[in-house]
Amino acid sequence: MDFGAAHVTQMALGAWQAQVLYTLTELGIFELLAEKPLPAQEVARRSGTHPLAAEGLLNAGVALKLLAKDGEEYADTDLALRLLCEESPESLARWVRVMGRWSRPWNDLAEVVRTGQPAEGREARLWQDPRYVADFVLGMHEYARRIADEVAEHVDLPAGARVTDVGGGAGTYAIALCRRHPDVTVRILELASVVPLAESTVAEAGLADRIAVAPGDYLADPFGAGVSAVLLSNVLHQESREAGESIVARAHRALRAGGKVVVNGYFLDETRTRPSFTTLHNLSAFTLWGGGRSYTVGEAARLLQDAGFTEPVVHQVAQGASTVLVAQKGADGQPSADRGE
Repeated sequence: MDFGAAHVTQMALGAWQAQVLYTLTELGIFELLAEKPLPAQEVARRSGTHPLAAEGLLNAGVALKLLAKDGEEYADTDLALRLLCEESPESLARWVRVMGRWSRPWNDLAEVVRTGQPAEGREARLWQDPRYVADFVLGMHEYARRIADEVAEHVDLPAGARVTDVGGGAGTYAIALCRRHPDVTVRILELASVVPLAESTVAEAGLADRIAVAPGDYLADPFGAGVSAVLLSNVLHQESREAGESIVARAHRALRAGGKVVVNGYFLDETRTRPSFTTLHNLSAFTLWGGGRSYTVGEAARLLQDAGFTEPVVHQVAQGASTVLVAQKGADGQPSADRGE
């Protein structure tokens, strides 16, 4: 098979591989086999699945190196134990379940492109379905905690700084900021459905005395007053340009003179065709959020400067495709020549 045909075939069959991963995770089979190796019939009985279909799924899991087979018994590989069981400190299980859930609206991408309308309303994952809300919020925490400490390294804050983390999810970046800056306090602004999840994660990190979680809607509510920094992590890409302008303007109003806005996210290059992950991230925002659109660094910089911020300093996060932009509010609300970096 020539390279072109092999490339197309690999992409087309990639969806099959992903569905095996999603299904093993959704059915709890990694958790089941973490206890001890089991034959296919026993896996089917315990998971409530069809014996023949379950055996086919398990064999595909072996082929993909997610599972191992010894005689008639199946077991988790080290990779599965480390990354696909919820109790593991490195787990991505909830994030994988979210990706599996998102694969369904992605199947409607052709209709999304025809109509310009999202395939799934945001209400399902933000307040309608409690399990989906938990998987979404905690799954994004699982994914983001791998780079959160490095993101925090690019955020210089004064002693005693007060930070508002807008749409801060489970508190991943708030926790990282507090670990880097021992005297900083953070207020996470999140939807009421997310507040208990964030409070639990913050308590587990031992930071409940420094991180508060407040209910609010970042599309409408103020972000505080006289704060030292406003963090916008993976927020702007999932909203329309008009909503982004409102968010950035309210960040500017919330900051004290000299305060900083920190934008963390995945940015396209100026051709909007690279990196490949971010082109897919861009489509995901449109498919799932409606009106969402990834920015280039230049577009994000102009958005910030139009709101009165300095030209941002750009930091690349080495451990991922994420980029951090830091801009400053000048004295008396005017842009400052001193970026404070």
